[in-house]
Amino acid sequence: MSQNFGRTNSITDYKDNSLAQLAQQYLDNPVLMDRLCDRVCERLYADIQIQRERIGNSSTGRR
Repeated sequence: MSQNFGRTNSITDYKDNSLAQLAQQYLDNPVLMDRLCDRVCERLYADIQIQRERIGNSSTGRR
């Protein structure tokens, strides 16, 4: 069991390191950061719209 656990840790460490490097690239590049922020805002707005539709549909069905 400990051998599998060690392998999982090295994979997780590699993924964490890769993610940290990617995050640093975005932090260092204002153009990438702007694109990321725009995309996050788009996704949040889409999620809010979906939630509003769900709430609206469920409340009209309860009358």
